[in-house]
Amino acid sequence: MKIGKSPNHFQWLRPKNDFIFKLLLGSEDKTSRELLIYFLNDLFQVPKNQSLSNVHLQNPHLNKQHLSDKASILDIRAQIPGTGVINIEMQVENQYNMDKRTLFYCAKVIADQLDEGENYKKLRKTTTINLLDFNYFNHPTYHSIYHLTEKKTGTSYPDILQLHFIEMKRFKKLHRNGKINPDDRLAKWIEFFANEDDSQWKIIASKDPIIKKAVDRLEIISQNQENRWDYEIRQKALKDITTMKEGAKEEGKAEGKAEGKIEVALEMLRDGLDVDRIAKLTGF
Repeated sequence: MKIGKSPNHFQWLRPKNDFIFKLLLGSEDKTSRELLIYFLNDLFQVPKNQSLSNVHLQNPHLNKQHLSDKASILDIRAQIPGTGVINIEMQVENQYNMDKRTLFYCAKVIADQLDEGENYKKLRKTTTINLLDFNYFNHPTYHSIYHLTEKKTGTSYPDILQLHFIEMKRFKKLHRNGKINPDDRLAKWIEFFANEDDSQWKIIASKDPIIKKAVDRLEIISQNQENRWDYEIRQKALKDITTMKEGAKEEGKAEGKAEGKIEVALEMLRDGLDVDRIAKLTGF
């Protein structure tokens, strides 16, 4: 399939939609598995001679009932032999709780590793990877990595927990300003995930063979009519979150204005103004 030769009416689906993201990297097929392995090698900056070669997906199947559920999380959970468990989540809407949210889901991933009564020695390192389509932390870099350390000495806790936050909007700004290190292996993936300009897919694909595979797969996914229907269902659910949040903001503003007017009216009463005059000025 040659990139850029689709019909005029063809529209690419966006990789940052969590449904499409899961089809790309979290499906049980050879290409998806290969893309996931390459992504993880670049994310963790694994030396070429030590590259991860296999992953076991723990949730490859997608329950389509979750597409319309605003509260559902279409994440990717996988086990890396000899390394540990990873959980990858794409988030397009800032709900101002990612710090707590990722800790909660990380705790669930840790707890799910053991059945009741099993030895804690069986616990493996747990890593959460959050791709955010918004800025959350006040950092100069787009990729933040957190782990446990001793407060006074900075000594690292045994490497059992790691939290990654990738802020794609910050990446795009750094990229526009030419501030992305040319040796940053993760950058090509974020450029791919964050792209919204259909004229750029061919250019993005030309930069790296594995990203070309990702673009080719995205094109195949985008041309499947069932995927397009499911994509629209998921997009609506994600937009509903935005609408609800904006509605809550407006409601809060309205309540704030009403409270302010009440304070003004009370102050007028204290100053001895006539009630009819206060009613006219405040609208009460």
